[in-house]
Amino acid sequence: MKDYLGTDTVVSQLREDGLLVIRINRPEVANALNGATSRAMEAIMNSAETDPAVRAIVVTGTGKVFCAGEDLSELSEGGECQTVTEHGFGGLTARLCSKPVIAACNGSAAGGGMEIALSCDMVVAAENAKFGCTEVGLGIIASTGGIVRLARDIPRKHCMELLLTGKKIKAPEALELGLINYVVPADQVLERAIELAEECLRNAPLALKWTKYLVRAADQMDEGDAMRYCDAAYRFLERTADGIEGPAAFVEKRPPVWQGR
Repeated sequence: MKDYLGTDTVVSQLREDGLLVIRINRPEVANALNGATSRAMEAIMNSAETDPAVRAIVVTGTGKVFCAGEDLSELSEGGECQTVTEHGFGGLTARLCSKPVIAACNGSAAGGGMEIALSCDMVVAAENAKFGCTEVGLGIIASTGGIVRLARDIPRKHCMELLLTGKKIKAPEALELGLINYVVPADQVLERAIELAEECLRNAPLALKWTKYLVRAADQMDEGDAMRYCDAAYRFLERTADGIEGPAAFVEKRPPVWQGR
């Protein structure tokens, strides 16, 4: 693995197979993001988005906490947030990334940390991890994706309970609500997230990209429009180099060689 625009507070390494592992590295403050750390994550994600060498991304934290949200000691004198970048908190919560992004929650995710986890495509959590949009207890709201994504992802009553009480729930309950994919022992979290990423890496980059776009778009369309959009995307993909390579490799009983075009 080689360094990929890493800093003291964001360890970022790219593997030869295209897996980028981003690790928030502020364990002394429960991996809360300050402005510099959030901007560093924005820069890493911006580069990863356009870099064909990056094919999947895992986000995790150092130590026993995934991310405690914003470092409140860095609020401006007027109380303004200093950590929201062009693409949201940590460069993630307002980003429609074209590549698979997996959160490896090695510990609790609260406030903005919860919003980062919600913005990822898949989430693997430690057995002892807790999740919560705790912002209301600070006189603010989960404005960088927490409210919107919870309202779309889980039943209304559960959504209201989480957002209005600011309570934290344990990983098994988050799994039951459909907020995360897997609950594993703490020492297996990163390993399981990497396994998921490797499963994605076996597939065609353009197909992954368009699948993500279509899933997001389907939430905002009626069924007929969504089906027509999917069909148009399929007609485009079947004429690409990868769309031709995949069926040929299957017929010839060999691994496909993806070109991302």
